[in-house]
Order: sequence, then structure tokens, then C-alpha cells
Amino acid sequence: MGKNLTLIDGHAIAYRSYYALTSGTNTERWHTSQGEPTAGIFGFSSILLSLLEKDRPDYLVIAFDTGKTFRNDLFEGYKATRAKMPDDLRPQIDRMRELVDSFRIPRLELEGFEADDVLGSLAFAAAEQGYQVKIITGDRDLLQLVNSQVTVKLAGSKLSDSVEYSPAMVKDFLGIPPELVVDYKALVGDPSDNYPGVPGVGPKTAVKLLEDYGSLDGIYENLSLIKDSIRMKLESHKEDAYLSRTLAKIRTDLKLTIDFHEASTEKLNFRAVEELFKTLEFKVLLPRLKAIAPSFLPADHQLSFFGVPVASESRTDIETYSPQFQIIDDEEELKKLIQKLNAAELIGLDTETTGIDAMSCRLVGISLSVEPGKGFYIPVGHVTGEKQLPLSTICDALRPILQNPKIGKAGHNIKFDALVLKNHGLDISGIVFDSMIAGWVIDPTSKNLGLKPMAESLLGIKMMMIQSLIGKGKEQRTMAEVSVQEVAPYASADAEVVLQLMPILQKKLQELGTAHILTEMEIPLIPVLIEMEYNGIKLDASFLKEMSKKLAIRLNEIEEEIYQLVGYRFNINSTQQLSRVLFETLRLPQPSLGKKTVSGHFSTAADVLEEMQGIHPVIDLILENRELSKLKSTYVDALPSSMNPVTHRIHTSFNQTGTVTGRLASAAPNLQNIPTRTELGRQVRTAFVADQGKVLLSVDYSQIELRIVAHMAQDEGMLSAFRANQDIHAATAAAIYNCDIHAVTKEMRRHAKAINFGLLYGMNSFGLSRSAKLSRKDASDFVAAYYARFPGVKRFLDGIRVQAANDGYVETMMGRKRYFPGLGRQMNHLIRDREEREAINAPVQGTAADILKIAMIRLPSALDQAGLKSKILLQVHDELLLECASEELDETRKIVQSVMESAVSLSIPLLTEARSGINWGALTTVEN
Repeated sequence: MGKNLTLIDGHAIAYRSYYALTSGTNTERWHTSQGEPTAGIFGFSSILLSLLEKDRPDYLVIAFDTGKTFRNDLFEGYKATRAKMPDDLRPQIDRMRELVDSFRIPRLELEGFEADDVLGSLAFAAAEQGYQVKIITGDRDLLQLVNSQVTVKLAGSKLSDSVEYSPAMVKDFLGIPPELVVDYKALVGDPSDNYPGVPGVGPKTAVKLLEDYGSLDGIYENLSLIKDSIRMKLESHKEDAYLSRTLAKIRTDLKLTIDFHEASTEKLNFRAVEELFKTLEFKVLLPRLKAIAPSFLPADHQLSFFGVPVASESRTDIETYSPQFQIIDDEEELKKLIQKLNAAELIGLDTETTGIDAMSCRLVGISLSVEPGKGFYIPVGHVTGEKQLPLSTICDALRPILQNPKIGKAGHNIKFDALVLKNHGLDISGIVFDSMIAGWVIDPTSKNLGLKPMAESLLGIKMMMIQSLIGKGKEQRTMAEVSVQEVAPYASADAEVVLQLMPILQKKLQELGTAHILTEMEIPLIPVLIEMEYNGIKLDASFLKEMSKKLAIRLNEIEEEIYQLVGYRFNINSTQQLSRVLFETLRLPQPSLGKKTVSGHFSTAADVLEEMQGIHPVIDLILENRELSKLKSTYVDALPSSMNPVTHRIHTSFNQTGTVTGRLASAAPNLQNIPTRTELGRQVRTAFVADQGKVLLSVDYSQIELRIVAHMAQDEGMLSAFRANQDIHAATAAAIYNCDIHAVTKEMRRHAKAINFGLLYGMNSFGLSRSAKLSRKDASDFVAAYYARFPGVKRFLDGIRVQAANDGYVETMMGRKRYFPGLGRQMNHLIRDREEREAINAPVQGTAADILKIAMIRLPSALDQAGLKSKILLQVHDELLLECASEELDETRKIVQSVMESAVSLSIPLLTEARSGINWGALTTVEN
């Protein structure tokens, strides 16, 4: 064999291939029949095959990023401006790793370093051994590695427009040789990686300076020779320049253990890749794979690929789907439609609106369907001057049908449509199906719950995308500005396709044994959530405005106090400057968590500073500064802008499909994450108030997850503690420390609490040592003692691990399933450990979520039967927040606690705690 080694930047090519195929938005057609996203992995696979077809490398290695690196410790803002990885690309990265492993190509990753550093170190090590090295990437930073033995192949705006750079070509491209690329970056910065360089120094100036003075050091050694306008910029940003150079410099000295002979392309495993391509439904790539194999395998090792010819097909050939549709714009047609609707057992329903906020958008049209293949569109809010009936006429005609519970209603995210219609005077009864929620119950980890990808994967039809009607970016318009004729087929399909999906999804739910989760829990919950979102909660914006002023004053005071303690002013948000202040100026002892970076600075991450609390006043001030800054920007300043201008209330949106465990998620704004551990965090809740003459009532389950563990594990020790109404954490501490419960100290209870909750989340002894601040040995002994005292819990947790690996899923008490199909064969221990932790947590947290949902479903009718006007406003984790008249408080409290505590029957009682008050932040206990 020759000595040509090709190195691939896995993450860079992953991004390039994904965006090349989707333009960042069009991802719907890139899914398997099971709904798995494939745009990124398809593009990555195609590039890899092209490389094997055209370049025929002798040796091949691929490197991937792992997460945060030493550069993030050096500079907090490193890559901070980069867009978040698309949700549907994230799971594909693991598929790319699986592809690389299937090919048997060496895959390298190193914690704390980027793929660039791995590639740089590999390239230089290989060059020393006589290899000619080619690096394939999309990152220009790697041009610094180019020399007589290392070339870099950069993808252009299109993947096909790649250019392979030699040293001379780098000089032509940038104006400087490869060895000065780092110094060049130090001057001009990099907006992509978000490091500053020297503001005001552009590419031409940087090239000229480097030509004149040879290097960054040479520039700063000769500042007196540089004209004032440039010299002043260089002087004032010297630290930024050297920081940028450190950030830009790719490591080439990492000690990597690799036998390059194992990277020989003669060792490629085409059979395993064939099976993976079949799983991913890459029919068009299979012939290419078959054609490539003979070139890399010895004659006596040729693989026998299956002999069935494969047609080259692509989903781009599917025509845009449109059902038969009728526009209802006169009263005679409306009457005929009403007759059809009255005779129907099931109606597919959808709305077109001016926006995505159900509480503030305007209704544009209503689409309905009573049979697959046909739909009706009723325009009500178009501003195009076309014929349409008055909204009041439509509402009067549809109201009896929409409110008839005997006529079923189906939709995709139907909660949104029902809330929109409710805001326009139309309440809906009889919701029986939601295709989005059905898809989520089938696979709670799915990232492809949109109607369009579902229709394509399950029905083989390509639906019209909304962007084709309203455009995007600056040119985007509202649906009201689109003509009725254009909207009608799009809207009709949205209502009608749900009827086609319904039997397919119902059959799958029956096969999985989870149909009851949809019909008995998720669908009945929809009307409850509609009322909660419609009710909203009152916000005292003036309170937050005053709080914002006080926080701004305190933040200024903190900064001045820090500067006084340090002795000079500096950028508190600069991790490098802060590290220098703490460990050089103040000479504070380095913490055990602080790893020294390349530049000699220590990390100033939150966990490091928390470990250092108490050793110097400046540490507490910095932590306070970070906490207050986040609180102010995320909640205090942001919440008033979320207040509805008509109702003057906050109407959060509860997402049933937003988690994998079954818990509800809250968004726009998220009211479930308001911090409660600090006094200032609790003050934010004070801004949520009751209406005049009313009070807020909070009812919260008491230690519900531990009670569920005790019941599911049937551990007598834990069950006895709950039956005796003991403090479970104190009882756990007494059992582990073998002492009387009255002798348990706060420290002992804290350790017990850490393990009680830690084990629910699959925490090991190492995790416990971190969370409870114990030594590794003490933590290990603690876990062993815990399991010895509570053997039922250990059997339960071990059983979950076995079930997840053997069956590929775990389930809640009610039968909600969470799937882990690859856990039993997972070879990557980091992924396996993570999935095991998630598997352990899912049955417990999922059961808690199910119990609360059962209570929420039962509560409205219980309140109605009692003649109470109390309303449910929020659900936050294990808590329900209601608003009720002051005179109804006691009766409401009794009913709510009774419903919540009787939601399910456990081996031990379910208990709740009730509190009330005029605002959410100052609730006091309500005694039974």
C-alpha cells in the first residue's frame, strides 16, 4: 500500500452535509418510514462514499468534537454566537459515529479538545512517519497546518466546490503563509468562533503588518514604528490579540495512541455498512457501496452483496399532495356543509391564523374534513378583498356542532386550534384524537412530530410547506395576506390528512400496548390544558419593574465591591481576566475541580467557584453577580413583555410532547423553571398575583417520586418509613448510619437526601461524591450501605437496567413506554451509561407525571360538582396552582387534596401539602 492518510473533521462535514441538503430549513422529506431524521447522515455517507470512489485513500481516520474544550475555559464567549445545533441533526451525529464504527474506520475524540486539535496532532505525527496527509474539513482554521506533507481540502459554498490547499495556495488565498495563519487570526479575530482579535484591524491591515514585522510578537516589539491610528488599537487590545492567538492555535502535540495500520482502508467492513444503509433506507446509496467494495478488498475477501437491483429513487420526486377541497364563502354552501358535519361521526379540524400565539393571533380560516381525500375551507379573516362570510355567521353555524361531544374532533396539535377558536367565541367538545400526541406516545424521543414528516413517512405524500405560501425572513407575510384560493388546498390538507393518519397511528398504538395512554390520559387532558392556558395568571408588572431597578443598582454595587477588593478594574465576564485576578492577583488556592488550561489559567466555571465559596469575599460576589444577571435578563426584564395586552395576564403554553418522560413542558414563557432555591428567585414568584377578592392555592405532592420507588420496589424498609410518616431522608440516614432517627444530624440527612434522589437519576458513587461533597471511598461505602439496608430498591433498579437492555424499553405503572432500542448492543460506554441513567429515571418520573395528569383530568368535574368557580392556572412539576374566591378556599383545598391523593392506589398513602396567599411567592401553609 501507499502512505496516503486522509483525516476527516467529522463535525464540520456533518454540518456542511446537513445544510447542503436542507438549506437549514427543509428537513421534512429527509426521514425514514419510522420518522428518523436522515439529512445529515445521508449527506455524510454520500461524502464518505465519494471520497472512497475518487480519492481512494490508503489510510483513513475520522475525528469528532466532544463538547466544551479548554478554549471555553479561556474565553467564556468562545463560539457563543453560533446557532444551536438543529434538533433533528443532534441524533444524527450519533448515527454518523455508528457509520464510522460500522466501516471500521478509526474514530478519535478527546475530552477537552476539539476535533481540530486531534486532527492537527494526528497530521503532524503521521507526517513524521512519512505519510502524505490530507485533511478534509470546512474550517479555514486548519489552513495553519498546511506544509509540504499536509494539505487541507476545504469545502466551498457547495460540497462539490472543494479546494485542496498547498502552502502556496494558502499564501494566494490569505496573503500570508500557513505558519502565520494563527497570527493573522489574532489580529482580525473570528466572528464564527466569536473571539475578538484587534477591533479595527481588517485582513489587509493584518497582512501588511505581518509582512512588515514577521509575526504578532514582532508587531508588538515594534509598536513605535506603526502609525498612531493602528498603534493605539494594537496597544489597547493587546490582551485580546494574544488571547485570540491562543484560541486560534490548533494543538499538534496531543499524545494520541493510534496504530496507523489499523486505519488501512483494506480493513473496511462493507457488510456492516450495507445493513446500516438498509436500516436508514438509503436505497440510492446501496449500489454505490456495492460498486466501491471490490476496489478495497482483496480478491479472496470480496463480499457477496444481495443481488436484487435497486432503483435509484428520491423523495424529491413526490408531487405535492392536495385533496379535493371546497371553499365555503356563501350561506347556501355553509348550510350544505353543516348538514354533512351533523351527519358525521368524526371531523378533522384545523385553523389558519396570523401567528403562533394562540391567545393573541387572529383567526384567518377554518378547515374541516369528514372523509379522507376531501376537505372544506372557510375563510373568515383574509385581507385580500375576496368573498368570505362574516365570522359571526360562521360561529353561529358551527357552534352546535363543535360543542356536540357526540361528534368526534381530530387534529394535529388540536389544543392550539381549540384555544384559537375559544378566543373567537367557539368552544370545542368531543376531542378524540391528536396525531401529534399519538406519534409522541408511540415514540416519546421522536423529533419528527410535525404533520408534514408524518404524512410523508406514513402515507407517502408530500404536503405543501407553509413557507411556499407566506415566505420567510424579511419577505414573510401573514396567512391573512395570502389569497383564499392559495390557502384553501393547504388548509384542507391539514384537516384531512389527520383522518388518514388516525387508523395507522391507532394500529401502532395497539401493537405497542399504549393505546390507553392516548385515549385515557393524553386526550382527556387536552380540554384541561386549554382552560388553564385560557385562564392565564395575573402579573404585577410594576413589581418586576421596581425589582429590575434594584437589581441593576445591586449589580453596579457588586462590580464596585469586586474592583475594590481586587485593586483594579477588569472585565468580570472575561474568564481569562477573572482567572488571573483570582489565582495571580489574589493568589487564591487552586480548587480540586480547576484544571489548568494551555495558557496556564484556571477555569472559573460555576462548579469551580462554588467549591471556592468562603475562601475570599470576591468569590461570593462573583457568584452573586452571575446569579443576579441571569435572573434579571431571563425573568425580571423578560416576563412583562410576555403579558397579554388584552387580558393583562401571562398565558404560558403547556406542551404535552415536550419531554420524553411524560411530564408537561411550559413555554412562551417557561414558568416551570423560575428559580426557587434563592430568596431573589422566590421574589420573582411574588409578581404572580391573584385577582381582586381571590387567592392563589398551591397543592403539591409530598415526595411523590420516593413514594413511587417504595411502591414499585416493594422495599419494606422504605415502605415502613413512609407508613410511620417519618421524614424519609432522616429515616434513610438512620438506616445507613445505623443510629436512632433522633440522632440524625443535618449533615447525615443531607447525604441521605443526595442518595435518595441521586439513585432515581441513575447516579453512581462518583456522582454522589460530587453532589454530596464526599470522598470517592465514602460515597462508595455510602451506596453499599444504602443497598444493604434497602435491598428491594437495588433489585428494582437492577431490574430496570436488565429490562431496558433485554426488552429495549421501560414503562411506568400505567404502561407509558420509553424506548432504548440500542442499549443492549451499545458499545460506547459513555452513551450506554447515559441511556441507563435515563432508563432508571423514566419509570419513576413518568409515573409521577401520569399520576398528576390523572388528578388534573378528574379535578375540573370535581370542582364543578361542588359548585365551585375555582380555576386551575398552572402545573409546575408536582404542584398545581389554582385561583379561587377567598370564601371558597377551604372547600377548594379539600377537594383538590382529595382528588390528588386518590389519583392512584399505592402501597403507601399519597400525601399533599396545601398553601395559599395573594401571590405565588408568599404562600403559607393551609392546615387540614
